[in-house]
Amino acid sequence: MPQRTINVLRVNEVEEREEYRSAVAEILRNVQNDYGVTLLEIAETIGVSLGTISNAANKKADLSATFLQRIGRAYGPHELDPYYRLSGGRAVARADKSDGDIMPILMNTGAQIAQARSPSSPGGTVEILREKLGYLPDLRRLRREIDALIGQIEREREAA
Repeated sequence: MPQRTINVLRVNEVEEREEYRSAVAEILRNVQNDYGVTLLEIAETIGVSLGTISNAANKKADLSATFLQRIGRAYGPHELDPYYRLSGGRAVARADKSDGDIMPILMNTGAQIAQARSPSSPGGTVEILREKLGYLPDLRRLRREIDALIGQIEREREAA
């Protein structure tokens, strides 16, 4: 019986590893920026050595799935988005717990974006990176609140 030839798309392992390491390094930078913590504090929080976390931050070694899970649990699943982006996704919290009323967060974030697009802003009508980075934490908080609101509505729908 003749054997069938199966064409398999092979991903370049070196490129794949580099993409993974870049995503992990981005996760660690984001946690540092979003929470004002050092690599040592992240390492202590997730129970790994400073050397391991430093190597991951400098793209010299892989960080295991166990430690990625711990980052997600400690700092929120949204922090793992650079990893999930590799496959076209993002992380959404399942806890569906809201901090409160979404409208003040929505209005504040909208006002920050409008200010960044104002002709009198540093970049004029075109937002510059510094302006975007200024409202990025609020956008992330807004995303968490929207996800929580969606979860609440879905639970109410299921209960009805």
